[in-house]
Amino acid sequence: MTLPPNIRLGPDCLYGLYVSWASLHNFRAKPDQAFRAGMKRCGVDVNDSHLHMTGPAAADYILSSYPDVA
Repeated sequence: MTLPPNIRLGPDCLYGLYVSWASLHNFRAKPDQAFRAGMKRCGVDVNDSHLHMTGPAAADYILSSYPDVA
């Protein structure tokens, strides 16, 4: 699943996507502040990113966030 290019993910969605990715890979997700600090170190502004949701983590995040869709 890919969002249209004009829709940007906000910080909460990025963190939720990260948590889904971590869960799918049996990793323990870091707290939100650690995630944001790590993204900043990598040069990603979580308030204005150009990242998009794709793959299994995106599907997991969407289904977890909107259970009535399933």
